[in-house]
Amino acid sequence: MKAIAVTPMMKDSLRIQDQDVPKQARNEILLKVQKVGICGTDRDIISGFYGEAPAGDNYLVLGHESLSRVSELGRSVRGFKKGDLVVPTVRRNCPENCVNCKAGESDMCLTGHYFEHGIKGLHGFAREFAITDASFVVKLPESLSDVGVLLEPMTIVEKGMLQTFLMQKARMKKWKPVKILVLGAGPVGLLATALLRVKGLDVDTVATRSEESLKAKLVEQTGSKYINSKVSPLSSLENKYDIVFELTGNTGVALEAQNLTGVNGVVSYLGVYMHEQETEDAGKIYTNLVLGNRIQFGSVNANKSYFTQGVKDLLAIRKRWNGFLEKMITTSVGIEQFGNAYTPQSQEEIKAVIEFGK
Repeated sequence: MKAIAVTPMMKDSLRIQDQDVPKQARNEILLKVQKVGICGTDRDIISGFYGEAPAGDNYLVLGHESLSRVSELGRSVRGFKKGDLVVPTVRRNCPENCVNCKAGESDMCLTGHYFEHGIKGLHGFAREFAITDASFVVKLPESLSDVGVLLEPMTIVEKGMLQTFLMQKARMKKWKPVKILVLGAGPVGLLATALLRVKGLDVDTVATRSEESLKAKLVEQTGSKYINSKVSPLSSLENKYDIVFELTGNTGVALEAQNLTGVNGVVSYLGVYMHEQETEDAGKIYTNLVLGNRIQFGSVNANKSYFTQGVKDLLAIRKRWNGFLEKMITTSVGIEQFGNAYTPQSQEEIKAVIEFGK
């Protein structure tokens, strides 16, 4: 079978590689992969920024955003049948099985020795067939067969939002956010915008594209306000937001985000930032944190509970805004044209997908 692989930490080693079809163990499912989505993490791995091959291999199969069908079941697997539409989670427990991993929260692993499909120590799903532990698999309804590949990025939003609400409710008896700022209108930013609107919140979403762009139109479809940062820079915005979700991965934007929350506000960082040097008045940052009772936190990965909730919220978004999710998938190619998926094809690109068997 064909797989899309790299040599970790080696720039531009992306290639098609032949593999044998894996054999599932008693507790595993053999997946017939339908689609994989491409994100900045994949492109960072291709650039040699990070990535770790499984033990004993000198290559890493990419693909952590996926949609598959059940092909074969291990003998001890229950609750699934052949043909089920499914999405496997990305992270797996550390060898030590720390208290958080043991509790089903590998996304909060204490040791840092966790594994991640397509990223760290486990092959990903960018191949015709893949195997995964059945306990980390979520079923999807057939109605999401065209857009279910968006579930993994949706879970990043689910976790960031829930963690924000849990922290705020823990420190205040009464807290009701009203105004939310989303920095970035990529796939996660658009999903965040839609989910926050489903929850009844007032949302401003900022990006660098023009007001006529597809991203702007999708933001406005949800009833949110689109802000072109080239016309209205972040420095012109008032610090009036209850929550700021920073999704750009831009260090400079991340620093500016700290000045955009009101009293008791929260900044949730959901991007990965290059190690750049930025100049900023650290004293001002920390003073504002103290005097404003503000919170800043980072969030990465998501456990199975967020995938389960994400299925429900994808259905809610589709019901409320017809065509919104479909329009987010702007590039769809077969495996033979895989290179086109990893290289943005236009400024309007949002989510690129590789369809296996296309």
